[in-house]
Amino acid sequence: MKKIVFLISFALVAATVSAADDYRVITIQILKSTKNAVSFADRSPAVYATLYVTETDGMQYTFRNDSTTTVATAIGIKEALEEFESLADYDVPVYNFYSFCSDSLHCNDTINAGDTGHDLFIIVKNALTTPYQRIEKQYSDAYGNYFTVGTYVPYEATFAIYDAVSKTYSHQETLSDTLAWIKDTWDDNLARTQSELPSTEEAVPLAAAEIGRLYTRSLAPYWLSVQRFFFVPSAKDLRTAAEHAENGEWNEAMAIWEQYAGHNNRRVAAQSAFNVALACEVNGNYELALEWLQYAEKLYTIREIASYRAILQRRINESRILQEQLQNL
Repeated sequence: MKKIVFLISFALVAATVSAADDYRVITIQILKSTKNAVSFADRSPAVYATLYVTETDGMQYTFRNDSTTTVATAIGIKEALEEFESLADYDVPVYNFYSFCSDSLHCNDTINAGDTGHDLFIIVKNALTTPYQRIEKQYSDAYGNYFTVGTYVPYEATFAIYDAVSKTYSHQETLSDTLAWIKDTWDDNLARTQSELPSTEEAVPLAAAEIGRLYTRSLAPYWLSVQRFFFVPSAKDLRTAAEHAENGEWNEAMAIWEQYAGHNNRRVAAQSAFNVALACEVNGNYELALEWLQYAEKLYTIREIASYRAILQRRINESRILQEQLQNL
């Protein structure tokens, strides 16, 4: 089971760098390939929310209590699909699919595309949630008691994709996650903090929609926030380069680092070359980044080079798969 936790505030994770080195941690966005790639090119997808009928009185139906959660998840899928470039101008429809199957866990519901005009269906069913709110006391001091307050939504849902052209199912899986909204507070702010978080009732549709979005993003390449670090030797120009990098001005930063990569202080030169490798990665030049790492390694021993080289090698190996998936999106 995966756990996906959404925090109200985020803290940077410190990189493993020698304490004597001055460095900065920075968050960058990288595009990741997915294991469950689906081609949406030239397709007309639709989303089905499976609603299980528990009682029938003429044309009046009574549904299982997870039906509203299932619909919220389906809407999350729709929203995520419409973020794809090939579907940006396409209004993805959401249909309710009524199931009369008594054993929903083992029932093979038959999807009939009928006259809908759609040829690819993403199906969600058995969307179950058990929300709760928890207050945890962390410590006490002269100022009072310090708590962590959270609204948590353990969640489970089953997803499948049906191709109406080949009449086959694919990517059937059950996704289990825990989503949470968390804040820290003192006891005098406890009630206010609780009111600022979604109640257990409010959190369910929010979590359901987010699960739908997360699942859909697993079907295509997705953006992921990762942390990197770079060195900041004491020279004034290198402080300026650090400011450029933190402002996303990587070409300006790289121009300065390249100059210092030839510095007569081999430690400064190696750290500057390491930084150039990072700028190359941000610009998508992974092979060139490896060359700069190799150059840095010849100048001076930096223990972080080995782990960063492994990261770059993974990105190179993944880039071919990523390009194929992007072409089919």
